[in-house]
Amino acid sequence: MSRIMYQDPWEKLASLIKRFTQQEGSFSDTALPALNLCRRNHRTHPVPCIYPLSLFVVVQGVQHVNFGNEIMQLAQGDAALTTLDLPVVSHVLQASQNTPYLSLRIELDVMLLRELAEQTDWQTKQSSLSDSLSVAPIDEGLLDAVVRYTALLDEPQWQPYLAPLIEREIALRLLNGVHQPMLKRLLMQGSAERNIAKIIAYFNEHYAQKTDINQLAEQAHMSPSSFRQHFRKLTGVSPLQYQKQLRLQHARRLMFKENQDATTAAFAVGYESPTQFNREYARLFGEPPHRDIQRLKDNEMQFGRIV
Repeated sequence: MSRIMYQDPWEKLASLIKRFTQQEGSFSDTALPALNLCRRNHRTHPVPCIYPLSLFVVVQGVQHVNFGNEIMQLAQGDAALTTLDLPVVSHVLQASQNTPYLSLRIELDVMLLRELAEQTDWQTKQSSLSDSLSVAPIDEGLLDAVVRYTALLDEPQWQPYLAPLIEREIALRLLNGVHQPMLKRLLMQGSAERNIAKIIAYFNEHYAQKTDINQLAEQAHMSPSSFRQHFRKLTGVSPLQYQKQLRLQHARRLMFKENQDATTAAFAVGYESPTQFNREYARLFGEPPHRDIQRLKDNEMQFGRIV
């Protein structure tokens, strides 16, 4: 089979994403565990979601991301980096059947980042970017690494050997690029970012349990007031709001993917009152659980995978 020669890296990425996302929807898994691809043939409504520690690149189309009080617009050439699991509201502004919205996400290994940060001694760069979510034009070297990494989808025999090397290269380029200061704060022992990251990891494991802010603050080595302040600064929401969003996101998956009813899903994620669950669910997703899940399933039948 003859190979297609690409002059433009964006053209190559777009071709790869189109071939490996047969249906439109939110991020889908690939043969590379850290790589997820997204294709949208239509504009979308604002949708609350959680962005994990990852590099996010828009390949085609335009997307808005609302984080806290900030509204960020991402188009081709923009790369976003998140250093924590962040609650955001995302929606696609430009997409069509002929020119779909295309993006990719590479989840980052914090242990690898920490190992490489200890091995390198690069001078800290000055940056005005955010503390936990930043958007900046992708540089040529990082783009080249992302293209080579995604192209491994076409070469499964090379994936076990080359994927770890390119993942290492991507991490190194991020540690010496415009996002470096944000990553260094995450990796620094005793930093507020690193302590809050530990609490977020705890939330992801224990989102259904009752929360004691004083205990969480103690785990983060902060006073309760300082903990609340740093948590909101880094995530855009309070600790209790963060836990609530996690619960509702997990409940939505249970209802959509496992066909649980709203009451069963509510109890599974830690709610004691189905009425309160329904009210808070509608506030976050814009519709009561039954109507929202039915819309997702209707969209899946029409357009493909949704969540």
